[in-house]
Amino acid sequence: MSAFMTFSLFFSFFLGIFLAVGVGAETHTIKFINQCGYGTPCLVVNGQNVSTGQDYVVDGMFSAIAYLQTGQCNVNGEDCTLLEMNLVNPTCAGCGSSVDISLIDPHRFNVETSFSYYNGCDGLGADCNSADCAVAFFAPEDWYAQRQCEANNVDLLVTFCGNASEIILGGSVPSSASSSSTALSTSLPPTPATSSGTTSSTTMSQNNPPTTTNVSSTSYSTGSSNPSSSPKKCQTRPNSSSTLAKREPTGLGAKMHRQRRSF
Repeated sequence: MSAFMTFSLFFSFFLGIFLAVGVGAETHTIKFINQCGYGTPCLVVNGQNVSTGQDYVVDGMFSAIAYLQTGQCNVNGEDCTLLEMNLVNPTCAGCGSSVDISLIDPHRFNVETSFSYYNGCDGLGADCNSADCAVAFFAPEDWYAQRQCEANNVDLLVTFCGNASEIILGGSVPSSASSSSTALSTSLPPTPATSSGTTSSTTMSQNNPPTTTNVSSTSYSTGSSNPSSSPKKCQTRPNSSSTLAKREPTGLGAKMHRQRRSF
């Protein structure tokens, strides 16, 4: 066997390993902060609830909806403020991640809902804090409501009764490789983290919030509608159709979707 052929075989072998590792390297983390003092965060994939406020880590592209269950929300967030997300590493210009807030009927404002990217496009997001906020979908053609990010392995912070972008821009966001414990500015009791991947634990300052708010690998939420009531549960319905079907899914590279607008 010639030296050239030997080199070619080794090159092909290692290139194959590199590509295989690269394909499986995509990962995204969705974190929640609930500052309302009531309600239960719901992260729903195809009608199935996968998180009630714990970190959710996924390998590969991820599409889901989220909302704060305050008692009246249906499985797909009907009658509540809806957050739609499509997190994906871009393979072309304009076809990366996209997240938006929707108040298209049958969705209605129930609590302030905001989001922000981090570990890429830090601080880019939206905050809908009223029934007539200027950053939400009210009709399918309101494409200005979408926030796109072209960074690989971008993560998402979802915040209720608070501004996620201000939290990200005002704090220190560790890289995904960081294993240090960090604090969240909230007085709510901690809940264990769950995910489809690997997460680590964190600590929380209950009475003395830190000067800077760090987003780490565990988020916290409350599961009650008020201090004396029972938790409001996220609903699950088999074979439930996603509200994303009401218009072209976010982040899938539509021509209008690729138009960038900033606020």
